[in-house]
Amino acid sequence: MARIRQLREDDPLTPPEAREFLHTVKSTMGEVFNAVRLLANHPRQATALVNFVKAVRYNNTLTPALTELAYMTASVANRCHY
Repeated sequence: MARIRQLREDDPLTPPEAREFLHTVKSTMGEVFNAVRLLANHPRQATALVNFVKAVRYNNTLTPALTELAYMTASVANRCHY
């Protein structure tokens, strides 16, 4: 059982600020991952983190192919593969 509650936008117990964060993530990224549902417990900090990740991933001077290569290289270097 999870110790940190995964917030859902359709749950009436979800605070309005967290609900807005989840809605924004869904509208900009297309889906809400479970890790983001955990981050929604602190929506201001989560917004800052999501904005940082989007900036690093999408707002850079690399071509899409080099961006993906850098992402995959960092993932392998950090043992984020199976």
